[in-house]
Amino acid sequence: MKRFLTSIIFAGIVYFACGQQLANLPIPIGAGNAEVWNEAIYLFGGSNNWSGSIVYPRIYKFDGTAWSYYDSIPDYNLWDVETILVGDYVYLLGGWPSGPSFNRKYNLGSGVWTYLSESPNTYQDWGLTSEELDGIIYLFNSYGETYAYNIATDTWSSKTFNTATGTWDLSSILFHGEVYILGWDNSAFYKYSPASDQWTQLADSPYQVGACAFGIINDLIYCVGGNANGSTAATYQSIIVYDINTNSWATDTLEISSKRHWMATAEYKGGLYVVGGIDEYSNAVDVVEEIVPQGTAGIAEPVELKGFSLEQNYPNPFTNKSLIKFTIPESSFVSLEVFNLLGDQKATLVSSRLTAGKYEVNLDASGFSKGVYYYRLMAGRFVQTKKLVVQ
Repeated sequence: MKRFLTSIIFAGIVYFACGQQLANLPIPIGAGNAEVWNEAIYLFGGSNNWSGSIVYPRIYKFDGTAWSYYDSIPDYNLWDVETILVGDYVYLLGGWPSGPSFNRKYNLGSGVWTYLSESPNTYQDWGLTSEELDGIIYLFNSYGETYAYNIATDTWSSKTFNTATGTWDLSSILFHGEVYILGWDNSAFYKYSPASDQWTQLADSPYQVGACAFGIINDLIYCVGGNANGSTAATYQSIIVYDINTNSWATDTLEISSKRHWMATAEYKGGLYVVGGIDEYSNAVDVVEEIVPQGTAGIAEPVELKGFSLEQNYPNPFTNKSLIKFTIPESSFVSLEVFNLLGDQKATLVSSRLTAGKYEVNLDASGFSKGVYYYRLMAGRFVQTKKLVVQ
């Protein structure tokens, strides 16, 4: 596995573009979904082709070096099953061929499966999309129905209906506390605000697209691949980018290596990866590919993740030793690393799961050359970088 880093400074913040080449999947898998937990990628379900003639009731894991078979799934409704990571659990919702209302969770630590209260979604088993915020999972289908699942009480409720219709190929992403959804007819693009239970129509996408891979890089929403009208033959190789500040779309100069849709997405160690997918010939692929503009995947304003903080090191500038403080409000896998201006990793100060609390870490820079360095904290979805100076 090779890894390279480049960096730029944007709005006073340094962003590292992580060109980490991950291994391809052990077999071709399309229409699966991925989650990242404890610095590993877990791929759930999927199929060998568009028709779903073979559905995979299994989980594959990437441990940083290679993919391996990890565990089995106790049902077969796994073509485009929706997954949501909450703490140590992955919630699986829907799934073709006959699981529209299915709701189950998997404990990544113990491997225990639990079947939960079924959703009110009784019509659509694939093409669903969902996001979690503050202990509530919001589930959307292309009929415009919106449902909310309360994790603590194992109960469902209905939310405001969206009058837009789609082709069953919805994609979504949670960004600054709101859910952005693409895949509606006529290139329509909407956001749903959980706090107010309201829908807002935004600027249309450059072309109609469904079943795309969504990710965030440098606070921009990237839509990767997808299909034009629900057809496997009408797939995209292009990438389009939405700017929340200007409510506008642009077509990126980047493209993925081939036309694909129904890919899984993984934000892994600062990179945005698309995993597997189905090609224009209706066959699953084993490709794992990173989208590498100049930026770091998953960067968001710190206020979005309340309670997380990274303080400026003290003293700064310094000669040999300095103290770095940070706070995490929940149990998280934490990485605290130091880089030079070329993006070379100079030190790993923390790389382990920590409980909620305030922490202090001593940085010994006695072996560093004089100059400017950057230290980066990654804890769950929280990522923040600050500058330090060695005299």
